[in-house]
Amino acid sequence: MPTVAYTAGYPTLKRSEALDRVGERAFVGVEWADPAWTVDVATKPLDLDERLLVEAFREQATALQTVLFKLLHEKTPAAYRTNPNAAAVNDAGSLVSVTGGKTALINGVTNGLTMSRGDLFSFAAGDYRSLHRVMANAVAATGQITLNVEPAVPPYIAAGAVAKWREPELNMRVVPGSFQIANEFFPTATWQMTEVPR
Repeated sequence: MPTVAYTAGYPTLKRSEALDRVGERAFVGVEWADPAWTVDVATKPLDLDERLLVEAFREQATALQTVLFKLLHEKTPAAYRTNPNAAAVNDAGSLVSVTGGKTALINGVTNGLTMSRGDLFSFAAGDYRSLHRVMANAVAATGQITLNVEPAVPPYIAAGAVAKWREPELNMRVVPGSFQIANEFFPTATWQMTEVPR
């Protein structure tokens, strides 16, 4: 990602779902694909040097090129926004196990690490990344924390994966045809990205 100022770039979990009526009262819900994160990115007005950085990114970040995306706005959990250098949020954890796809046990964390409902964090296993939202408040004790998360932890994220609390990461690719930059002085640029495993 180019080092410029952004006005938008918050990840949204996109679900492929449908709800159909069956009979007079019953409804049937269907999810036909795994949920995936998407990001609509927008820059602030760019000076010439910034425009060149963005244009170089556009030429490099094709639909075949994975980009390591770091959150642009929510860089730390809520409990650490006023103290992003706290040891608890900077010490990585290690995934021990996942129960039911959505309950992750993580050890190697600082006691007192506080994760609030809505916080985002990521897992890394080799080149693979996954981003998750915390669904219930939790505090680490005895060097571990159990988190209820959405979406489910994918199978390529296994025991030993590194949990990152500060500046979570996600592998993404630019959606073909989404890149727009105006042909003017001090333009803004926009593009959309979608999650890929690696």
